[in-house]
Parts: sequence; structure tokens; C-alpha cells
Amino acid sequence: MEQSRGIVLHALRYGDNQMVVSVFTETCGTVSFMLRQPQSGKRNGPRAVMWQPLTLVDVTWEASRNSIQKPREWSLSLPWRSIPFNPHKAAIALFLGEFLFRALRNEAANPSLFRYIHSSLEWFDECDEHFSNFHIVFLLHLSRFLGFYPNADDWHEGDYFDLQNAVFTSSVPLHKHYLQPEEAALVPKFLRMDVRKMRVVHLNGALRSRTLSSVVEFYRLHVPEFPEIKSLNVLAEVFS
Repeated sequence: MEQSRGIVLHALRYGDNQMVVSVFTETCGTVSFMLRQPQSGKRNGPRAVMWQPLTLVDVTWEASRNSIQKPREWSLSLPWRSIPFNPHKAAIALFLGEFLFRALRNEAANPSLFRYIHSSLEWFDECDEHFSNFHIVFLLHLSRFLGFYPNADDWHEGDYFDLQNAVFTSSVPLHKHYLQPEEAALVPKFLRMDVRKMRVVHLNGALRSRTLSSVVEFYRLHVPEFPEIKSLNVLAEVFS
């Protein structure tokens, strides 16, 4: 019997009354579960909120060789105070849920990575202001756990950032995947801070959008078969 904390990444309707829910668990990595939706009017069974992206859950299941597991118990671990009710936070959560689903779809057990995501989301829910750069800082630090974290100490003023090789360079790279010095200078700033200090970096909407698009491109270059993130445009509209 397996028991773990989990972070919901994605839910897909299956048939009339079932959902396939992808969860990044603390003990087993990413696991897919088949959940039956309760019939209208019944109180038993998981509520819809329990399979929304980035929901924190506790789940118990008897592991099988099947690709999709059936949970014995499924409960809400920590109800969000603000994320679902703040339109800006909800947009960021939608984006991060889709992003993490793509980035962690084959991720094995990684307790340190789980704790990083879990604690970051807890802080995000509690923060009441200056969280507009949260997803950028969060994703740059996430790359540390996935094996392509840039070395901020290598940056010098005027450097370009080579997205393909995850290095800073004084000369223009011989390919198109790089950041100009103005945007490259933001990378070490974000890498040297955690989410609690991100308010010291002020970005206008256009620069934030370009920076985030570059972070997405960075992941697409380093995570195999990383697709287009559809919610990126929604996020840009909300923060425009």
C-alpha cells in the first residue's frame, strides 16, 4: 500500500463520470489515478476542487502494474486561501499546472523537488502582493532539480545568455536561442533570490512577458518533447 502527499498537475475527463488525474507524489513521482466523479447531489467521493491544477492532496493506493492507479483514499491536504479566488493568481496557477504537467510527466520520486514545489505554492497562496514575478523565479529555480540550472556566478555585465547551452557568454551565440544583454542580466538576479525576495525586481508587462516566453523556450530546449504551453497567452492577457 502506498501513501503520499501529492500535487495535482492535470485532470482529463474519461467517459461520463470518471477523471484521469495526474499527480506528482512525494514518494513515487508522477502517478496517474482514475477517479470516479460523485453523482449530482451526493456528498461522497472527491469533490471537483480536489482535481484542480496545483491542489495539494493526500492519497493512498495499492500499487499495481497498470499505468493508471485506483486510489483507496483521496483527501484535500491543504485548502488554498487565495489562489482560486484571485484572478491573477488563478491565471498563474493555470499556467504552472500545465507547465509542470509537461515538465514532470515522467518524473520519478524526487522528495527534494516535491518539497520545493510544495513550499513555493504555500508561500504563493499566503502572499498578498508583489507576486507578479513568482512563476518566473519559480521556474528558473525548478531547473536546478531537472539538471540544467545556469551558474549565476558566470555572468558579467554585457553578457548574452545562451539558452541552448545554459551558459552566459560575452559573444553572440552561433544560433538563435539566446537572450540579449538586457534580458540576460535578469537571469542572475532571479537565480540569486528566492520567491520571498522577488519584489525587488520590477518588470513592466512587456518585459515580463518576454522573459517568461524565454523561460518557456529554455525548457523546450532542455526537456524532451516539451510542447507549446497553451495557457501562456491567457497569462499574458491577464497581466497586460
